[in-house]
Amino acid sequence: MNETRHATSRTATTQPPSPHLLRIGVALAALAMLAALALFYASLHHADDAPGDDATTVTVTASGCQPNAISVPAGRTTFLVINRSPRAIEWEILDGVMVLEERENIAPGLRQPLTAALTPGDYAMTCGLLSNPRGTLHVVAGDGDAAIAALSRKDFIAPLAEYSVYLTLQTRELKTAARALHEAIVADDLQGARAAYRHARLADQRLAMATGLFNDLDQRLNARADYFAEREDDPDFVGFHRLALGLYDRQDTAGLAPIAAQLVDDIEALAQRFKRQTVPPAQLANGSARVLQAWHDHQPADAPLAEPERADLRGLAQGTGKIVDLLAPLLERQAPETLATLDARLEALHADLKAPPSGDSRALLDDAGALAEALREVNAALALST
Repeated sequence: MNETRHATSRTATTQPPSPHLLRIGVALAALAMLAALALFYASLHHADDAPGDDATTVTVTASGCQPNAISVPAGRTTFLVINRSPRAIEWEILDGVMVLEERENIAPGLRQPLTAALTPGDYAMTCGLLSNPRGTLHVVAGDGDAAIAALSRKDFIAPLAEYSVYLTLQTRELKTAARALHEAIVADDLQGARAAYRHARLADQRLAMATGLFNDLDQRLNARADYFAEREDDPDFVGFHRLALGLYDRQDTAGLAPIAAQLVDDIEALAQRFKRQTVPPAQLANGSARVLQAWHDHQPADAPLAEPERADLRGLAQGTGKIVDLLAPLLERQAPETLATLDARLEALHADLKAPPSGDSRALLDDAGALAEALREVNAALALST
């Protein structure tokens, strides 16, 4: 029957269309293209229109931030980050090595807003290339700082204790996979190295929220080539993305043994960091939102989603699901509607991840963005400040 339908179709299309119909088709195609360009332009500049006149502007150039020192009042502040450098950048607010807020993959010439709820103190800002000098951010105490949060830190003892156990178990799995990866690379076993890489990467992405809090270790484990001065050839470009470049793009283990050994050492350092430092309660949901948004911002909207990126999102979803489970009792008490939204967004993401891959990545992009947006509402619902 299919052959008959195709034969009929070929017979029906042997007559050339009339010039009038061709002109109409060209005109419609032109209108469709203009409409698509308008939508694309609007999507690029939507973020420009979001901040109000009171937004604090930070311009990132090839050499750093302008201004390099900023002072803002405590509480919620919207920063407008403008990229005047020749490549995509990330911008972070750091407390020591701990990442409090970030916005990744801001394209050259574009700007992105970032809203942060900050307590009084002195912080640092990353400014484009990881080799650029950092800026300073001074947060001044304001009249509203004496407000009492609806929840105390005692309410988070049980969730944080359970999360600490989760970090220990996932880090143990990550260390085992990283050692297997190193051994396979030393043995020049490309297929074995790829299998170990996938195992390690999944555990790494489950830990992404917690790892992402530590700027120094996160850079060594997960930074992309574009954030280094010499990109793929930069000696500081190591970690998972450098290993993936060799194992998948170049399909070779040559030169990867030292990088895999460094990965093992960095993961051990991460495990020790987890033992010494407790995740701040405000970073449970906020950090999860950041890593999901970072994944989202790195994906092209008009191209099929590559399997490694899909696998990364699967790990991020699993790690985020753990966070939602830990916060569920508190949200059920304080903000049940927020919990209902989180559950719905997470369920939608898991459902689409289980669906067979297709050439259209919009559903997963929408899912990740919607879940990140829901997670950003949690701190306000629980009266938590960063």
